[in-house]
Amino acid sequence: MTPSNIKKKICEAKQIAIFGHLNPDLDCFGAMFGVKYLCESLGTKCDMFSNFSDDLFLLNIFPKKVFKEKFIKENYDLILIVDCNLLDRIDDAYRENLKGKKLLIIDHHKQNIIEDNADFYIEPQKCSASMVVFELLEKLKIKLSAEYATYIFAGLVGDTGRFLHTNTDADTFICASKLINAGADIQKVYDVIYRSLTMNQAKLRDFMFTKLQNNGKNICYLTVSIKDLDKLHAKVEDVKMFVDELNKIKDYDVVMIAYETKPNEFKVSLRSKNGFDVFGVANRHGGGGHKMAAGFSISGDKKAVGKKLKAICEEF
Repeated sequence: MTPSNIKKKICEAKQIAIFGHLNPDLDCFGAMFGVKYLCESLGTKCDMFSNFSDDLFLLNIFPKKVFKEKFIKENYDLILIVDCNLLDRIDDAYRENLKGKKLLIIDHHKQNIIEDNADFYIEPQKCSASMVVFELLEKLKIKLSAEYATYIFAGLVGDTGRFLHTNTDADTFICASKLINAGADIQKVYDVIYRSLTMNQAKLRDFMFTKLQNNGKNICYLTVSIKDLDKLHAKVEDVKMFVDELNKIKDYDVVMIAYETKPNEFKVSLRSKNGFDVFGVANRHGGGGHKMAAGFSISGDKKAVGKKLKAICEEF
C-alpha cells in the first residue's frame, strides 16, 4: 500500500473501526489516536476499540471516553489495525468478529503471515507505529493538532524507552522535533510516565528488585502473583512501570518479569541490552515484540511459572 492508496481506502469507507494489540502500550494507543485523526481529517467516521482496565496508567494521557465498548461488526465496512499485523494479537473480545472483514494494517513489526482480506502498510525500519502514522500524515499533507501531537509523541517515547533503545535513530529525533513544533505537551507525557510514583508503587519496585532470581549468569527473572500485589496494595499496571527499570541493572543482559493478570495466567515481559535478542524467545512461546523488548503469556501457578522462566533462561 502507498499513502495515496491508504487515503483512497479510508475515503471510500463509510465507517471504520480501529484496533490495536491486546495489552495496549503507549505506542499502541499513540498509533490508534494517530489513525483516528487521519480518518477524521479525511472526512470518514471512525470508532476505537480496546479492552483495558480502568486503572491503566495510559488513561492519564489518552482520554478513555473516546473508546467504544461494544463492537458490532455490521456497522463497519473497514477495520484499521495498528501496531500489530496478526489477528492473533487482537484481544479475544474482538478477534472472532474481525474475521472476514476488510482489513487495513499499519505497523512497524516485521510481517509474518498474510491475513485474508488485508492490505498492509508496514515499515519495520521505523522505531514505532506512532512514527509510521505521523510520517503517513506528513506524506498526505495533513497538519497535526497539538492534542494529537501529544498522543503520538507519547507513543514515540514509549517504544524507544525515552530514546534509550537501539531502535532510536536520527529520524526518530527528527520526528520528535516535528511533534514538539506541532505543540506536543512533552511535560505532560514525562510527568505521567516518569514523575507520578505513589508510595505503594515505590514499595512494589523495592519488592521486585529484592525478589529477582538469576540463572547464575547474565539473565534474571521474577514472578509477581496477584497475592503479592494484594499484599503490597499494588496493581498489575504498576508492575509494567518497572520492567524497564529492572533492565537498568548492569549485572544482567536479559530480564524477564512474569506478572499474574488473572488466576494462573501470567503475562511475561522481556527486556534486554548488549545485543541480546528477546524477540526470538517470545516468538517461540507464542508472543512477539522486538529484539530488545518483547512479551508472551504463560499459564500455571507462581511456583510453576518460576520454574518455566528458569528453564527459558537456557534458551538465550
